[in-house]
Amino acid sequence: MKKFVKDRILNFLDKKGFERKTVGEDPKINLYNQMKTVFKSDNKNIVSVIFSKDRAMQLDGFLASYFENVENYSPIKVLFCTSTEAHKKSYDDLSEFYSDLPVEFIKESNFREDIIGALEKSFEDRVFFYVDDMLFSQKLDYKWFEEIDPLQNILSLSRGKDLNYSTVLAKKIAVPSFNKISDNMYSFKWDEIKEFSDWTYPIGVSGYMFSRLEILAMMKATHFKAPNSLEHNLQKFLPYFSMRDGICLENVATPCIHTNLTQTEGYNNILGHFSLDELLDLWNENKRIDYKEFMGLEVSEAEIKKYNFIDRN
Repeated sequence: MKKFVKDRILNFLDKKGFERKTVGEDPKINLYNQMKTVFKSDNKNIVSVIFSKDRAMQLDGFLASYFENVENYSPIKVLFCTSTEAHKKSYDDLSEFYSDLPVEFIKESNFREDIIGALEKSFEDRVFFYVDDMLFSQKLDYKWFEEIDPLQNILSLSRGKDLNYSTVLAKKIAVPSFNKISDNMYSFKWDEIKEFSDWTYPIGVSGYMFSRLEILAMMKATHFKAPNSLEHNLQKFLPYFSMRDGICLENVATPCIHTNLTQTEGYNNILGHFSLDELLDLWNENKRIDYKEFMGLEVSEAEIKKYNFIDRN
C-alpha cells in the first residue's frame, strides 16, 4: 500500500517538474510537503459535485435544501445515472425545474472519465462532494470555509458533535475531542479514536471538501467505476490525509437519509421506507420531499426520519 502511494505520487510530481533527489529519509512527509506546493490554491472558490442514480426525488430534496440553507452557495454539478427511460425523464424534469439556478446536469456515460472531465473544466480550487440521499438540515455559509486550507485540514459537513451513533455500522461510536476554532467550526483529530468509525475516515464523498487539484491527481492515479469504488480506492492515499486535522460544524449539516439503496458495490445498512419505484411514482404525481421537516434535527433523528411529501410547484 505505502509503495503504491509513494510510486503514484512520485510519478505525478515528476510530471510537475520535481526531482526525486529532493525526497529525504521520510518520503511520506517530504512528499506531503511537496504536494502542498504542487496543489496550492490559486483561489478560494468552491465547486460542489453531487452523485445521483435513479433518485430524482431525493436529489430534488438535496438541491432545494441546498439553495435554501446555504448562503453564498457555489455552482453545483450533478453527475447522474439512470437505469430506465422513466427515471431519465424525472431528471429532465429536474433540469428544467432548476434551470434558473447554477446547476449543471451531466449524464453519466463513463463515471471515471465524466468526473475527471468535470473537475478538469472547473476553475474553482476547492470541491465539495455530496451524494443524493443527503440534505441540508442546518443553515451555513460557504464563506465560512474560504480560509480552510484543504491541504492542511479536511472539512466534513457530515460530521458534527452530535454524531455519536453510526447508522451504517449500527452501533454507538466514540466521539473525538473538539477544539473550537471559530464561531461555527471545530477541529478534531482523525486518528484520536482507535476503533474504525465515522471519526476515523478522512476521505469520503459525502459532504467532504478537498483541494480540486489534489483530488483530481489522485483520481487519475487510481481506477474506479462508481462513487463507492471511487471512495474505496482513494483510501490508498490515506497516509496523506490522516495527518491533517478534521473540521466540522456544531452539528451534522448534511445527514444521509437512509431510505433506500441504489449502489451495487457493497453492503449498506438501510431502512427501506420507500422503494425507488414508489418515489418515482410520487415524483410523477408532482410530489416532493418536505425537506423543511429536517431542519434543526440532530443527525440521529434526521437519518431515520421517514419522508413526508408536499405538492411540487
